[in-house]
Parts: sequence; structure tokens; C-alpha cells
Amino acid sequence: MTDRGSAGWLESDGLTALDASELARLVDRTSERELRHRLIGGVREVALREIFRRMPEYLRPARAAGFDAVIIWQITGAGGAGRPDSIDEYWLRVHDGRCTLVSPRPTPPDIWIRTDPATLLRIVTGNEDPVLAVLKQRLSVRGDLALAARLPKLFSAGPL
Repeated sequence: MTDRGSAGWLESDGLTALDASELARLVDRTSERELRHRLIGGVREVALREIFRRMPEYLRPARAAGFDAVIIWQITGAGGAGRPDSIDEYWLRVHDGRCTLVSPRPTPPDIWIRTDPATLLRIVTGNEDPVLAVLKQRLSVRGDLALAARLPKLFSAGPL
């Protein structure tokens, strides 16, 4: 069992085996400082890969009916200490009630979302409101803001 404020669970190989409710609970019990400290290097890569692998599972198909957009998630801090301004990009397409990871396209996406890995993890587990993250300048959104405003309702955040 993990103590409050400790992110030892991020070091384990079991990160990918955690179900959504357990992951949400662990993120909630981990301090912001500890999350930011641990979400670097290999752990960061595993966490981001797992978040975006699961993204299609969290789409609510009925709410996504009629929604068609390509979304680019830009996650900051990819370069570590040597290149902190580097980013990782994940491209998603939501279309026909489905969400898929897609390859980068020559045409611009409809929505750009930029954040750090700790904020992303807190948002997707339901531990931080994306609107508050924007107001705190921890998440930025560009592109079609009307479509972007619908995103929180299309995805279930945290345990159902």
C-alpha cells in the first residue's frame, strides 16, 4: 500500500496493470511535487504511453456522436534536464463515436492541447478539472475552442 505523498507505484512495472479506479486513487494520494519529480525519464514514457493507449476506452460513444476532430496532445518536458523545452506529441481522432491514435498528418489538427505529464495524469484520472487547469495556466488549448469545450463531456475521467 502506498502512503499519501509517495509515488512508489510509479516506479513499479505494475503501472500498466492498474485499473482506472486504483490509478485515480493513487494519483489523488500523491503530492503534486512527487508526481512531477517521478514523471521524468522512463517512467514518464511508460505513463504517457499507457494514458494514450487507454484513451479510446474512456470515450463515451453516445456523447461523441456527430463529433469529428483531430486532436494533438503536446506533453512538455520530453527532453529532461538537457532539453526541457522538448515535447512529445500524441495525435487522436474522434470520429463516428470512436477514438483512435493516428499518425501525425500534413494538415493541422482541429485542437491543440499542451500540458505537462503530471497535469495530464491528474486530468485523465479525474483529480483535476481541465477548465481549472486552463485558468491556472497548466493547460493550454488552441484551435477550434467550441470543439475543445466538448471534450470533457466526451471522455469519462477517472473511475465511472
